[in-house]
Amino acid sequence: MTATQLSQTLLAPWRQRDLTAPWGRRAIAALLGLSLIGGLVLLQGPVRWAMPAGILLVVIHGTWIALGYNLQEQNHPIAARCVPGHLRALRAAALLAWAICTALAALMSWAMLPPMLTWQALLLGNAVIMVVTLWTLRAWWLWVVLPFAAPLLGALGAPLQPLWQAAVSLWQAHTDGLLALALLALAGLVTAVFGDGDTHHRRVYQRQRAMRAAQRAQLQGKVVSPAEALGGLDRVSRPFNTVLGAWRRHVLARADNRRLGSVMARAELVLHGNQHWTYQLLGLAWLAVFLLVVLGLAMVFTEISWREMLRMGSFGIAFGLGTSMVQPVLMRSQALWHSRREQALLRLLPHMPQGAAQNRAIAGIALRHAIGVWLVLAALALPLGWTSGESLMIWIAVVALPWLVWSATRPLARLRPPNAWTAAVPMFLWFMTAVLGQFLQQTLALPLPALALPVLGVTLAGGVWRWRRLARQPAALPVGRLR
Repeated sequence: MTATQLSQTLLAPWRQRDLTAPWGRRAIAALLGLSLIGGLVLLQGPVRWAMPAGILLVVIHGTWIALGYNLQEQNHPIAARCVPGHLRALRAAALLAWAICTALAALMSWAMLPPMLTWQALLLGNAVIMVVTLWTLRAWWLWVVLPFAAPLLGALGAPLQPLWQAAVSLWQAHTDGLLALALLALAGLVTAVFGDGDTHHRRVYQRQRAMRAAQRAQLQGKVVSPAEALGGLDRVSRPFNTVLGAWRRHVLARADNRRLGSVMARAELVLHGNQHWTYQLLGLAWLAVFLLVVLGLAMVFTEISWREMLRMGSFGIAFGLGTSMVQPVLMRSQALWHSRREQALLRLLPHMPQGAAQNRAIAGIALRHAIGVWLVLAALALPLGWTSGESLMIWIAVVALPWLVWSATRPLARLRPPNAWTAAVPMFLWFMTAVLGQFLQQTLALPLPALALPVLGVTLAGGVWRWRRLARQPAALPVGRLR
């Protein structure tokens, strides 16, 4: 494999990037650069080097994710079967990128972490993380399993203690030999992620391509079913379609044009599509059942009580449930943008509100949904936060309300077309606002209600002000027509 072929293979993600909208990438690069310079100039002591090293560590892992994603996309079954040297070139490029990223990540970890860990342990740990990340790009179900790995390992700590001590003793006695064997095994896993064009590879690649197409469609504002989002697993979407179909029949059977609630319930079926609240309710129920099953199995096979189990996994549980509930509300603009062609017809339906009444009717649907989501999130996160002492968990629930109210009362006539930034930025800002709230609470040494109650009060006042402004906004439907 020549250097030219290797560079073409590894640089493909950057050569294929979208050149029409570079400002987002430039803003991220500028933010990272300012963080690096600020950490070196403003901080003192060991933290001065730890913060830039941590930022570079995140950049290295992000680069590896981009490389792994693109290399698997290049692993087309026909090319792997028919093009001589194609599969070998991909595997060689992946091994080289994995080795370089692992070495750099281990170096950054050594600069960031305390000296109690040896360089061999740091190298092996980063190598394992890189391989696991690479395989999560191929098998989506690993993302479901990984969040529960740490709580389960913590719950199984006592039964696994003898095995862990034996492994540590063996590692200390034969560190270099075990490191070499482990790296060879991990290198084999890196090459194994690339298929050779057989039937299984074609099926996996087809599923990956469908999932990538679904992700691009979601960023463009198109409605994607769970079957498409999870790579063609039709069985997954059947319960969702059944529930939505039952609700649709219920709404149509009780249709009454004299009641605004009946008119808007039918309009919501068109406006929100697969972002309808029935989809989200069923998805949350599935997640809760899965969580209860995992916790139940952990309590059956360990001696840890359910209170201790909830305390150990409280933050992950609250953040996972909160994300699953808040994300659909913050991203409802995608469903509204996708249904904008039908919205012109909705305006012509008998008894459909017009003007300011239409704005408030559509915002009322979103507000009811947002407040319901927030109440459920608060009921889950606040008790877990108080019992476990995780103030960040409480702030995740508190600051979700301002973002939910903001999303529900947006002027839809000026809505921008959804893209990667409109989908990701609100979620990122929501979490960063929670981190800021926790930081201010700890810095000012104030009790949590002293900061949380003003946030809720400002949210209420801002929501009332935005609700009154809806009367002066252009008609909401069709969305985005004034852009």
